[in-house]
Amino acid sequence: MILDRSTALAWTICIALFNAPVHAADKTPADLVLARAGTLPIILTVPHGGREEIPGAAPRDTRGKPSGGRGFVTVTDANTDRLALGIAAQIKAVTGKEPYVVLAKFKRQYPDPNRPPEIGVESPAARPCYDYYHRSIRRFIDEIRSKYPAGLLIDVHGQMKDPNVVMRGTQNGRTVARLLERAGVPAVTGANGIFGQLEANGFKVYPANGVPPAGTSENGGYSGGYTVGTYGSNTPDGIDAVQMEFGSKYRQNATVDKAAQDAGKAIAGFYEAYLKRAQN
Repeated sequence: MILDRSTALAWTICIALFNAPVHAADKTPADLVLARAGTLPIILTVPHGGREEIPGAAPRDTRGKPSGGRGFVTVTDANTDRLALGIAAQIKAVTGKEPYVVLAKFKRQYPDPNRPPEIGVESPAARPCYDYYHRSIRRFIDEIRSKYPAGLLIDVHGQMKDPNVVMRGTQNGRTVARLLERAGVPAVTGANGIFGQLEANGFKVYPANGVPPAGTSENGGYSGGYTVGTYGSNTPDGIDAVQMEFGSKYRQNATVDKAAQDAGKAIAGFYEAYLKRAQN
């Protein structure tokens, strides 16, 4: 099932409402982080798509630090907010149920929530937003773990290293340890696996699905950052987690809605194959 024009328009309006202006001095962490509970054991996290200022917060100081150095990237992953909300809408259109969403509406130049706090936050005024973002993820993971036998966190990013691909980030299999133990490599790269489903729905993926998540297979791209490492199933209180780095081809204004529909169908397919009837 693909979003019709009226549904797509409705989601365009929703995205605008999520970014509706609030008087700057009145903005709270709850205004600057979208934390929406779901009815599926899937969480979409979006750390770098924000467009809003944080009142009283100074941008992180990158002077004397290498451009692109660890923790000091400040540019926005363009349209990843729109992409993730469209993915959520498509998952609901296919399954009738909603994924959880945690989306940073604040600009990455303030805190970077995909970095540990010691390098992701400098301004004290930015710390409450950083903390609210991570508390929301923790709360939703705990809820999923209490209700379902298995779950999946998808950390949505944008990359320009290869505009034509979606890069896989599982820290070379570490952050999907339970999924691999339960269902094997096909659950990641097979026909019904998460990246196999992406390929079947028109995406080019890196590494190719013939390359299993092991060894150093993902190191040529983006192998997975702080969020998946902190909340993945490599940790005792986590769930399986993957980082998806969407190339700029999929995030242009002319292509992002179609990309969201296709990715949503892929994730819904993975849910049907590996989460809906998952066993511990």
